[in-house]
Amino acid sequence: MTADPLKLFGRHLTWLRKQRGWSQEALSLESGLARSYLSGIERGTRNVALYNICTLADTLGVAPTEMLDFFKHRSEETTDAARSPFDNEQSPAVQATLRYMAELNDGDRDVVAGVARALARRHTR
Repeated sequence: MTADPLKLFGRHLTWLRKQRGWSQEALSLESGLARSYLSGIERGTRNVALYNICTLADTLGVAPTEMLDFFKHRSEETTDAARSPFDNEQSPAVQATLRYMAELNDGDRDVVAGVARALARRHTR
């Protein structure tokens, strides 16, 4: 089975955004697209329109064709040995969690993220 193009596009958009050091909120403000819409695109749960692909490309300063070059940055990613144990391609538990999270609405996802942050802070003390 081939990889889901929505997920590939979402990962690539996330990579392009992070290369510029931007948050989703910053990209939202710059592009005029809603942050929740961008979040859905990056999670691979929203089918992005061609017009919005062009808007994102213009905002990020890349050619629209680069938005569809999903594997361009593959060589720049870390090797499998250096990946985080939380990498969704390595852990079935993380994959299941991400699938579940993708089905939550934004409010519920924010609650879960808040709990995770609180647990992480507690763990690092």
